[in-house]
Amino acid sequence: MKDRKKIDRRGFLKSAGAAVVAGGLAGAAPGCSRPGREERERAAGPGPGSEPESPEIHGSCDPWIEVDLKAIEFNVGQIGRKAGGRPIMAVLKCNAYGHGLAGVAKFLEGVPVHSFAVGKLSEAVALRRAGIRLPVLNLGPFAAADAETIVRHDISQSVYTDAVLALDERAAAMKRRASVHVKIDTGLGRVGVPHEAALAYLRNVAGLAHVRVDGVFQSFNEEAEIDALQLARFLAVTEAARIEGLPVGLRHAAASTAIFRYGEEYFLDAVRPGIAIYGHYPTEEEHRLKRMTLRPALSLKTRAAYVKDLKPGDGLSYFRKFVAEKPERVVTAALGYSDGVPHTLGGRASALVRGKKFPFIADVTASHSYLLATGHDDVSTGDEITLVGRQGEAELPLYDLAQAAGVSDYKILIGLSPSLRRVFL
Repeated sequence: MKDRKKIDRRGFLKSAGAAVVAGGLAGAAPGCSRPGREERERAAGPGPGSEPESPEIHGSCDPWIEVDLKAIEFNVGQIGRKAGGRPIMAVLKCNAYGHGLAGVAKFLEGVPVHSFAVGKLSEAVALRRAGIRLPVLNLGPFAAADAETIVRHDISQSVYTDAVLALDERAAAMKRRASVHVKIDTGLGRVGVPHEAALAYLRNVAGLAHVRVDGVFQSFNEEAEIDALQLARFLAVTEAARIEGLPVGLRHAAASTAIFRYGEEYFLDAVRPGIAIYGHYPTEEEHRLKRMTLRPALSLKTRAAYVKDLKPGDGLSYFRKFVAEKPERVVTAALGYSDGVPHTLGGRASALVRGKKFPFIADVTASHSYLLATGHDDVSTGDEITLVGRQGEAELPLYDLAQAAGVSDYKILIGLSPSLRRVFL
């Protein structure tokens, strides 16, 4: 058997006849490079705000999210000043708007905020299991079978039907008291006790021996004229309850839009911001007016999985969505619609590589997306790619990505896969 001849990396690629650009030929490891020292330190737990250790193993090429906790702290301060120092019930629904439920909650406990609100019982339980001690309100529905879980984990539950009786029964059996916030429908029409029947409902709930009313709340329609009517209806119910001596606890109604748009009469006893905490404006109008300065907290990043040169006539992706008319260089990014990236970015958006904008071409596929890098000979496999956030002096706001995809900031954030690694800075 002949001795094998040693072939260096450049020779290997040449011998393979591949029109592939070698990754990191200047001494770096081939393929996706490992995170640098600074990234390793930032990702190392269990520092303040870090997620609990995950059983998942994240590869060096896997996309990830970075969350700037100082930006979140700044935004909470801005909201607090606008709300006149009222307590803040921070909304953490949908995995903290994609930022990472437990990591954000742990940080906010020390900011501090008054309490948390989530959209599902599973989120509320996850917070308790992560060690969160502040009050947690489940805004979502529940069934009688969930009553024991709610009481055992000391979760405040939104109530507006006779399901509250199950909480009373289980709390009695457990020798505990169940905490509830009564949801009143003043005009949004989604869920809640109709405002005409709300006083009688409050009267009935107050009569339950093992249920404590810790709050009464509503959600605005977000049309100014209707919102004013809703507020009047809500105040009429709560004032009538107080005259009767019925407990109402904390009255809250103002989410992010109302905090931006209205004055203190809408803020009641506490405010309930969601998307503004994370540095994004709730409506097109507020993005344009910027009546409050916010700092986006989230960056979405990945690495170049492959760099190759196309010849004229070469096709790219399914159904040859992109066909080279001249020699082109293409970067395949390890980020796809399974991660929450809109699939329609080809020809509409760009990503940052080495501080420069590279346009998306073809459709985003399940685990990959494609960037045009013609004229950039320095691009290598393993290079960091930023889809949202800052790279050097350049920045790509989430708003720009949402506009390119024809969706709202909400849909991008909430659609980000929970399996993406969150790195809390």
